[in-house]
Amino acid sequence: MPSETWIASGNAEGAPDKFDLILGWIKKNRETFIGSAVILLAVVVFSVYFLIHYRGLRDTAWKNLFMAQQAGSADQAQQQLTAIEASYGSTSAAPYATSTKGDILFAQGRFKEAGAEYSKLLNLKDLAPFASYNVGKCKEAEGDLAGAQVQYSDFLLKNPEHYMAPEVHASLARAQELSGAKDLAKTTYEKIVLLYPDTSWAAQAKAKLAPPAPPSPAKK
Repeated sequence: MPSETWIASGNAEGAPDKFDLILGWIKKNRETFIGSAVILLAVVVFSVYFLIHYRGLRDTAWKNLFMAQQAGSADQAQQQLTAIEASYGSTSAAPYATSTKGDILFAQGRFKEAGAEYSKLLNLKDLAPFASYNVGKCKEAEGDLAGAQVQYSDFLLKNPEHYMAPEVHASLARAQELSGAKDLAKTTYEKIVLLYPDTSWAAQAKAKLAPPAPPSPAKK
């Protein structure tokens, strides 16, 4: 047999090429091949459909988010933002709808509700730092200075290089000062001066650290 000849001799002449081998396998496994091809085609078609459908949902979600942000009243905006969360929860616009709801509630002085909205975003990589800081601001606005300090400290522990870190340091120092922890506040202000020299944050911290001016002499 030819196959035995080229195998025994070590000569590649007469060896079946890869294409012939593939055709031979397909002939022997016709049903398996057809089934696999159908499944593969279905996966491709579904993937293309899903991609097109998702892009459509995403674009609509972002358009609706923009419209909600431009809404004339806070109540109308809240309704539209809630609708985005419900109908487009799988899109990238949904977390920003939640964040916008928090912003509106904060502006209305509804700090507890705003904090609840921001807290929904604490596990999202891109929005977590902003959500964490906003939760701290909500606690501070509610008068929970201890909770605010914990939140600000947690932000700085997890995001020491974030561009908002100087502002969060300043917020932490303010919360410490308001709670009566003047030594802790002094340490935080000194840290601001050390970490962020030649910035407005450092200038404000230096002003806080400066000794009070002596009283002017009474006029005779």
